[in-house]
Amino acid sequence: MKHTAVIFVEKATTSTVTEFYDALSTHVISVKEKWSFELKTFRSTVKNLPQDDTKVMHSLTLTHHDNQTITLKNQSAIVTGYQVQDQLTSNGCSTGFPEPFDNILISKLSNIWTQRQSIKGEFGSTYETPEFLVRAANVFSASGFKGFLLELECDDNSSKGGLNSQLETIKGLLDEIKITDYKICSNNMKEGEMNFLCDLAYQYVKVLD
Repeated sequence: MKHTAVIFVEKATTSTVTEFYDALSTHVISVKEKWSFELKTFRSTVKNLPQDDTKVMHSLTLTHHDNQTITLKNQSAIVTGYQVQDQLTSNGCSTGFPEPFDNILISKLSNIWTQRQSIKGEFGSTYETPEFLVRAANVFSASGFKGFLLELECDDNSSKGGLNSQLETIKGLLDEIKITDYKICSNNMKEGEMNFLCDLAYQYVKVLD
């Protein structure tokens, strides 16, 4: 089973990604694919929603996961895209519908949902170490540079203690480049339940929202 965590550094510069690689470089065994993400925030225009409902919905598209889009609302999620996995469809996390759900919101449900924000990370780098994969990207919104993001991925069978241990490694590298103020999330969307893509999207929302 793979585990993930997302770290966002707001007090960064566009060169922080290079500084991080310099600190990480002694651990790197290969540099892998470029990647991008886009996180969109939508707000409902419907009035008189139930008190326990929220007017906010998020969608996250990840190029390094077959351009699939994960849409989250009220700690529930659906996955859409052109390469939706059978497992996601069978357990109810995906409709199996090929068109990303956020496209439907924009093109057909714009009278109900209004896009309020788009946050992007483009041309990010992927670094493989013996224990984990880490993806790094600068983050931008409509107003300009927003910060620096890391996505960490490791397996249960990591020989050095799993996700928590690898997070400590990343924190140590950030400390080397004088970064101590950041948001971090490694939680599952639903406590006690694991779903790789939905949990990863939840982590993005928690650090970027």
